[in-house]
Amino acid sequence: SEFASTIFAVLSTEKNSVTQRQGQLNGLEGQTVTLECTFSTQYQYYYLFWYRQQPSGAMNFLFRIDQNNAEKNGAGRRFSVQFRKPSKFFSLTIIELKPTDSAIYFCALQEDTVRRLIGSPVQKPTPLAFSS
Repeated sequence: SEFASTIFAVLSTEKNSVTQRQGQLNGLEGQTVTLECTFSTQYQYYYLFWYRQQPSGAMNFLFRIDQNNAEKNGAGRRFSVQFRKPSKFFSLTIIELKPTDSAIYFCALQEDTVRRLIGSPVQKPTPLAFSS
C-alpha cells in the first residue's frame, strides 16, 4: 500500500506562526515518514501541537510539547516528535505506516497565556493517502 500525507499549518501573525513546506508525503505500508514544521513566536511560553483530521472529518490529538520539551503523547508508540528550540523546528515521525495513517496533519502553535490557537489553517493541504 502507498501512503501519502496531507499537512496543514495553522498560521497567525508574522511574529507568531507555523509553516510546513513539504507538501504531500508518500510512503509504503511499514515504512517511516517524518512531517516537518517550523515556527516563530514572540512568546516565552508556548505549546506546539500535532493533530490529524481523518477522512470522516474527525480531529485526533497526536502530540503536544511545550517550550521546555515537556511532551504529551496522545497517539501511541508509533508516533514521536522532535523539538529543536534554537532552530524553531518541530517534527512528527510515524513508524510502521498503516493505511489508517492517511489523513490531513496539522501543526499548531498556542501561546501559553491566552490558551487559544493562534490563527486559522490557511496553507494548501498536503495529501496523505494510501492506494493499494
